[in-house]
Amino acid sequence: MLNQRRSIVGLDIGTSCIKAVELTREKYDHVITGYAQIEVHHESSRQDAIAELMAAAKFRTKRVATAVSGKNVVFRYITMPQVKDDKLLQAVRIDADKYIPFDVEDVELGAQKLEAADDDVSDEMKVLLVAAKKAVVQDHSRMLTDLGLQPVSVGVDGFALGNAWELGDMINPGLQEPGRTVALVDIGSTKASINILRDNISCFAREVPIGGQDLTNAIARRLGVDPEQAEELKRDPGDQVAAMQEAIGQTLEDLGNEVNLSFDFFENQFDGEVQEVWLTGGTSLLPVLEESFEKIFEKRTKTWNPIEGLKVKADNVDVEALNQLSPQLAVAVGLAAAI
Repeated sequence: MLNQRRSIVGLDIGTSCIKAVELTREKYDHVITGYAQIEVHHESSRQDAIAELMAAAKFRTKRVATAVSGKNVVFRYITMPQVKDDKLLQAVRIDADKYIPFDVEDVELGAQKLEAADDDVSDEMKVLLVAAKKAVVQDHSRMLTDLGLQPVSVGVDGFALGNAWELGDMINPGLQEPGRTVALVDIGSTKASINILRDNISCFAREVPIGGQDLTNAIARRLGVDPEQAEELKRDPGDQVAAMQEAIGQTLEDLGNEVNLSFDFFENQFDGEVQEVWLTGGTSLLPVLEESFEKIFEKRTKTWNPIEGLKVKADNVDVEALNQLSPQLAVAVGLAAAI
């Protein structure tokens, strides 16, 4: 029972792939004690896919942390009078209907102070408001419960990225420079999640509705192949790198420009500059992505390995697959790390 209480599965339920990472606290260490992922070809098969994944992984716990994203989640940046931290959510809820397109009674609200201002200097503060539809959160929880799992939290993808980054800072002390501002960009099948952090504090989060599926569609159109062939070519272009890169060029530029708009907003609001960009998600495995985005962003851009420094209990983990696909696991790691 002790091990079960100290273990949790971060379950990243993506559009085309479901990833699960089990983290176990052992004294001062975070240990990966389980890992699995499975592709999903249709939304109707998602629940069956989760059941198959959980059965195959043989996790030591049924406690699961997951997240919601997409059009049912909104982020807003507001300026409001200073309040104490324990009164923040209550204060935000009073005026939330001014900022979100949903009825306040129909959403779960979250709020995070973005700037700590001295009361003698400013009477106002900047706050990140997050609202997720209750029905979506409840559907997520009910699906997991019906599978015999124990949902302990339903978060938001962008903040899970921040949790994974903070965990990396804790287990690799000294690797992240104090005061550095980084942008985490997780590119999934249908969207990209962005989280900009300064000193491990989230200052900006946003989702962009462009992802790997758009790149696949661009390849299919340009090269005249079916979507399955286009997906294979995207993953392993072989000697067709140049043709693939030309096919996805405009889509990559569109995505890069949307991300750059987020950088501009942050830099205008917070009097700082994004210094580094770290890429995650399935699309981060695209061979030309780092180089293409570094040109667009004009910033140091690298693929992020969110499991670097974590210990792995190898008797229940396919270590080779874990390491090969690790850039896809940031959300799952962050969900598990938050509990």
